Amino acid sequence: MSIQKPNTFIVQEDDNINAILAGIFWLKGFKPFKFTDGIECLKDLEMQGKIDSVVTSNKIPLYNDLMLVANIKRINPTTKVLVIADEESGKRKILEYGADEFALMPLSPADISHKIILMFSKGRLIEDQNDLI
Repeated sequence: MSIQKPNTFIVQEDDNINAILAGIFWLKGFKPFKFTDGIECLKDLEMQGKIDSVVTSNKIPLYNDLMLVANIKRINPTTKVLVIADEESGKRKILEYGADEFALMPLSPADISHKIILMFSKGRLIEDQNDLI
């Protein structure tokens, strides 16, 4: 039985990080979409409607990280959101605004994809996470 590839938005300010994460997610069975700013991400989310997960930095240009998370959840409340940060100071607020997970750098791309898979397994979005590992 074939499962549909989860759509994942990667919103990182660094093109190299975007490319690395997109490659890892693709290898893990995801369908990645890359963005370098929040406005571009939200426009595409509104057009596509259903995105399974978003991996974002807390330093996204052209959009406050808290409002990016809140607007993602407003557009699609079931989208899983992982925020990656350099420091823990804003963790509580980021989670209050709707992020499903919070992770501190340094974090390997493989660890990031694993966190997304775990978020899916919690929400039963993927029937068998072993198909993606």
